Amino acid sequence: MGVCWGTVVAAELVAAEKGAGKMIIAASKFQQTDIVIMGIILIGIIGYGIDILMRMAEKTLVPWKGKS
Repeated sequence: MGVCWGTVVAAELVAAEKGAGKMIIAASKFQQTDIVIMGIILIGIIGYGIDILMRMAEKTLVPWKGKS
């Protein structure tokens, strides 16, 4: 999931018409550092949320993991 999220963010930064990546690029062109930092924090929070959801899904779907 981490690689998938990183790919989505990279694609957004390169060729998106809207989204967090486009917001960061547009803000960086006008030296709006506060928006750039908030965009980076937003991407991090979403990534962390995905990580938590995947860990919860793993505990439910793979209960034997780590029990040997």
